[in-house]
Amino acid sequence: MPIVKRLPELIAQKIAAGEVVTRPESVVKELLENALDAKAQNITIVLKDAGRTLIQVIDDGSGMTREDARTSIERHATSKLWAIEDLERLSTFGFRGEALAALAAVSQFEMRTRPANEELGTLVEVEGSILRKCESIACDEGTSISVRNLFFNIPARRKFMKSEATEFKHVVDTVTKAALSATHVHFIFVSDGDLIFDLPAFRPLPERIEQIFGPRLRGALLPVESVSPSLHVVGFTSAPGFVKRVRSEQFFFINNRPVTSRSLSYAVASAYEHLIEKGAFPSTFLSIEIDPSRIDVNVHPQKLEVKFEDERAVTDEVRRALQETLMRASTQSASEGAMAPEMTMPGAINAGEANARMRFPEYSTNPVRNEPAAAEGMRNGETGSKDIPNSDTANGLGTLERLFGAKPGDLFRGKSVETMATFGSASAATPRPAIERTGLASEVLREKPVLWQLHNKYIFSQIKSGMMIVDQHVAHERILYERALRSLEDNHPNSQQLLFPQHLDLLPREIALVRDLQPELEKIGFQIRFFGGTSIIIDGIPADVHAGREESILREVLDGYDDNGDTRSQPTRDKLAATFACKAAIKAGDKLSQEEMHVLIEQLFETQMPYVCPHGRPIVIKLAIDELDRRFGRSPVESLAKTEATT
Repeated sequence: MPIVKRLPELIAQKIAAGEVVTRPESVVKELLENALDAKAQNITIVLKDAGRTLIQVIDDGSGMTREDARTSIERHATSKLWAIEDLERLSTFGFRGEALAALAAVSQFEMRTRPANEELGTLVEVEGSILRKCESIACDEGTSISVRNLFFNIPARRKFMKSEATEFKHVVDTVTKAALSATHVHFIFVSDGDLIFDLPAFRPLPERIEQIFGPRLRGALLPVESVSPSLHVVGFTSAPGFVKRVRSEQFFFINNRPVTSRSLSYAVASAYEHLIEKGAFPSTFLSIEIDPSRIDVNVHPQKLEVKFEDERAVTDEVRRALQETLMRASTQSASEGAMAPEMTMPGAINAGEANARMRFPEYSTNPVRNEPAAAEGMRNGETGSKDIPNSDTANGLGTLERLFGAKPGDLFRGKSVETMATFGSASAATPRPAIERTGLASEVLREKPVLWQLHNKYIFSQIKSGMMIVDQHVAHERILYERALRSLEDNHPNSQQLLFPQHLDLLPREIALVRDLQPELEKIGFQIRFFGGTSIIIDGIPADVHAGREESILREVLDGYDDNGDTRSQPTRDKLAATFACKAAIKAGDKLSQEEMHVLIEQLFETQMPYVCPHGRPIVIKLAIDELDRRFGRSPVESLAKTEATT
């Protein structure tokens, strides 16, 4: 009996469909590409349940006759190429002839289509590759395709779909790419009755970028253009002062085809090398026109990647184009501000009040004496106990409140630092035991040594065995991480009401993440109301967040999930607590007084794991006196004798 058998046609179709259709985004991508190839000027995308229940794409393109419509749902049927040579000069998005057949194999498929020169259109209904109906109907010119109950006949594939927020985000990314590559097309995107995008046609690329990503990004865009004998690079990139922590705003188009490319991402990173810090990514929108015969678009099942004939030449040309743009912007920055980030000012300055000050982002100390910031710190025995006056202290608010969200009295409920057994969280219902104070923790907390702050980044303390060095950012991060975890576990949110609720307009993928994460966000202190569309109202914020930073911290928390791609890939509570702690913690560069440094060290050693931050970075480093002796050529005996003589 033969072992090798020919698969039944139905099984073969489902297997083939699995290579083309992997999630709702795959369906939207294939249908959008067909609509653009049909020269559509208006495209509408309708989703229900992030595509699980319904995906509908309506276009006013060329449409199909009844015969073409019937043939289009068969495998390997295409209007895009006729000969093997056509593969070497492809100018269309689709070409494999598998899209509609694949969709019809794994869904309840319906197509209504009519060309301009015919009075009646055609209705085609297919369920799991079985043709149910093919008849004439009255319909609009163009094509409307509805895909219902995706993977209804493949339960395993449907079960392993990601969360609704994740699937929706992928669809938004695909619609965004299509809209950026075809500014001559009017796109309308509706999800569960909410209008997500309404992007009019014939808009220049910067205006479409503003419609999708907001006006702040458009104001930071720098034009890029480079022409060489082999390719034409054109587009926009953001100034180094306007970067994100994720690559979600880097878009590349090869002959108008959206692609992902490691080599192009590398070219962008190389151009910005030494201009931005590690882990930051500029927003980039680059379109490359190249001879179709010099690229291969058939190297990926979902056509997401292309292969260049000379990849190094393309990478070098893109890097050079970006470097020239950044150099031009640098020379113009003095007069136009192209490279400078925006600075916020209170209304009092515009009103001409004499005592009004500029407020810089994050935690600004705004020194009133004309001394360079770098000169502050460990100098002539200075310990940092003298606070630099600032606009907050002028209003009666100390820097401790500014950094930790409460005044010392409120933070410790009137108790002294020495007697506190828990964090300074006003919401803690019952104190939690800290780690046993032995060794380093006992010495530092009991003896209260003088602390030094180096470059407003590291805290130094003398200990018996030598010196202790603490990274202030990761120390505060560990404190906030455990506090947030406790709020999530105990369901006791530590929230403070905003006097004036904040209105935020989010991106579509961000609003989906907020809906997915809302229960956990509320537990750590964010009180959020949905205001219709992609708008929210923030009524309350975590007590550890300084008022005015709620928008930036919330957006950065969402960016962390956006970069990860799925809110379920890691335990949500742990990831949310770690991300929030990282964004809300004091930063390197924030000047701390003696009291603030002691409070920070006290709270650090009250945590369960004071020596490692949630991301695995060290918090505390010890430098032994023996090591210093070796560096300076001293013998340990000599050093010990002199130490005993002075005590």
